[in-house]
Amino acid sequence: MHNNQLVEQTYKRHHTWLTQVAYNFTNDKDKSAELVQDLYLKLLELKDINKIMYGTDINLFYLYKMLRSIHLNGIKKQTNNLPIDDEIIEFQADEYSYEADTDFENTVILVNEALDKAHWFDTKLLKVYIEEDHSIQSLHKATGISTSTIWTSMKKTKQYIRNYVQENKTR
Repeated sequence: MHNNQLVEQTYKRHHTWLTQVAYNFTNDKDKSAELVQDLYLKLLELKDINKIMYGTDINLFYLYKMLRSIHLNGIKKQTNNLPIDDEIIEFQADEYSYEADTDFENTVILVNEALDKAHWFDTKLLKVYIEEDHSIQSLHKATGISTSTIWTSMKKTKQYIRNYVQENKTR
């Protein structure tokens, strides 16, 4: 996979999530869109994209860390030796944690295992809901499945995944 394909795939699958994360950092729609664009530029400049891949998809925790780093670097440039808020210093002092990354990856593995063991209908419905960015109503219109069935299936599947992850987290 080439960098431009990576960016295209990331945009298709995760653009909404990335924009929401960026908005949480900036509290401004324009700045968050700019932050995400900066992230895409950084991804295009990466020398080895395999280090940020998780299977066939990109490691979302890595993208989160990149967004945060870009945001903090922007704050640093703006301050130009002005006093910095203690909260920003604490936030910036947070170092990348391999342990947290490993924990995140193990959780993803457990979620995928849970989905493999869940009923095929519930798994397929949840995946379509997430991957195609549906609401319950839009999924109802697209599939003809009643909203109550969709809601019940998703609630049951999410609870199953939570329980499975919690029970198997210690292994």
